[in-house]
Amino acid sequence: MTGGPFQYWRFRLPEIGATVQWTNETVSIRELKAPFYGGRLEGQFRVDVSQREATPFQFEARVAGADFHELMSDLHTPTNRLEGKLSADLAVTRADARDWKSWQGFGQAELTDGFLWDIPMVGALSPILNTILPGVGKGRISAATATFTITNSIVHTDDLEMRAPLFRLAYRGAVDFTGRLDARVEARLLRDAWVIGPLVSLLFSPLSKVMEYGVTGTLGDPRLELLYIPKPFQAPFDPIGTLREMFRDPPSQIPPPDR
Repeated sequence: MTGGPFQYWRFRLPEIGATVQWTNETVSIRELKAPFYGGRLEGQFRVDVSQREATPFQFEARVAGADFHELMSDLHTPTNRLEGKLSADLAVTRADARDWKSWQGFGQAELTDGFLWDIPMVGALSPILNTILPGVGKGRISAATATFTITNSIVHTDDLEMRAPLFRLAYRGAVDFTGRLDARVEARLLRDAWVIGPLVSLLFSPLSKVMEYGVTGTLGDPRLELLYIPKPFQAPFDPIGTLREMFRDPPSQIPPPDR
């Protein structure tokens, strides 16, 4: 069967086609294919409707060549400046439609020729990179890749890497389905610079931890903290954070109310 236009949650597709089969108390959707934000979507879906207290399901999806700006315009905001071509594989091996914290699975993603600074978790590093190498924190990212697992609706990766000619950003950590972050990011400057990159990387690899940050807060409001530099020496590496600390209101001296 084929039809359209089709909308689910915030996704909008011009058309979609699939084979639907209902056997006993299991609904299967196979050979799902659809145009997907300038690329293609393929997948399959299976749901068990035999239980009253739960609705277990599983699915696999593959996206190829999607326009990242168009996708994020529907998922986030139409005014974003995000760019790139996204390809991804996602397998949810077990989940319950009635429990948002039940998802289990794994996947991988790749984005090429991207502009990602409108993502707060990435954009928070822009002024830091610009302080060290002016202009670097506003350039294009040639590729971003990651593999990930999903455990109880917490997405974890050890190898999210964003690469540009003058730097790499290496992330590892987790984010849950509400957007809460617990991660680390390491900035590796001049790693891929033509000719001198490998030499610089070799000479200064013992100092790579100097540019490692802890990332907490949320996807919309991330908080970065240098992990291996004492606060009195952090100003050159975190000018925005240093100014924020300087002008932050002092804590209130009003005692708490009696209990």
